[in-house]
Amino acid sequence: MKRTRQVLAALAFATAGTLPAAHGSGLAADIELVRVPGGCYSMGSTGYEKHELPVHEACVDSFEIGKYEITQGQWKAVMGTNPSKFAGCGDNCPVDRVSWLQAQEFLSRLNAQGSGVYRLPTEAEWEYACRSGGKQETWPGVVSADRVYDIAWFNKEGAGNQTHPVGTKQPNGLGLHDMAGNVWEWVQDKFVSPYPVSSTKNPRVETGGEEKRVMRGGSWAQKVNYVRCSIRSRYEPEFVDVLGRVGLRVVRESGR
Repeated sequence: MKRTRQVLAALAFATAGTLPAAHGSGLAADIELVRVPGGCYSMGSTGYEKHELPVHEACVDSFEIGKYEITQGQWKAVMGTNPSKFAGCGDNCPVDRVSWLQAQEFLSRLNAQGSGVYRLPTEAEWEYACRSGGKQETWPGVVSADRVYDIAWFNKEGAGNQTHPVGTKQPNGLGLHDMAGNVWEWVQDKFVSPYPVSSTKNPRVETGGEEKRVMRGGSWAQKVNYVRCSIRSRYEPEFVDVLGRVGLRVVRESGR
């Protein structure tokens, strides 16, 4: 009964809102973006995972980030194929079963269309956006664990053991959907733990640490503490998650 109420509430929210086009011409214009004003914030957290330490100041310039995770329809429009485990979920569901290297190929083809410079967000940008612009939010847009079902598909059975159409849960304070749950999202940075704190202005980690790349946000399969804004995971760049838990969200470079 609880699961039924969650699904019905999400569908009602989706009906009231606007979802991305299920298919497109292959143009970058099909990706809806939200402008995020730059600023400084306390990145990381205490009391959870050691990889989230130390809490430190990070500052980012303004940027534009996808309102939604990249969908299967958008991926097909650019790449011509659909790698997703949950292809039956439909074109408005997030693309899944994508490696970091495949995400880079998607971005290369997207940029070839001449509609701007797209890339993966840095870790600092991603967490800043998740926290509704660097606010002290444990989960995007909410402050308590008992409200996470309002904003995220997570917890395996609670999500029906699969992904769902993007935008069917409530957004955070910036209007961004699915920053928690649905699929993990690749970011650009290499994984380093503890956080390097020598550079706080637009930090971007391409040297040192592991060769693995970072994923953020958790997925439909994670428990509540693993869909927090500060949670970090990582895998090799060529890793493809056969369980359909990993996708991406894009950033477009904007004037400073």
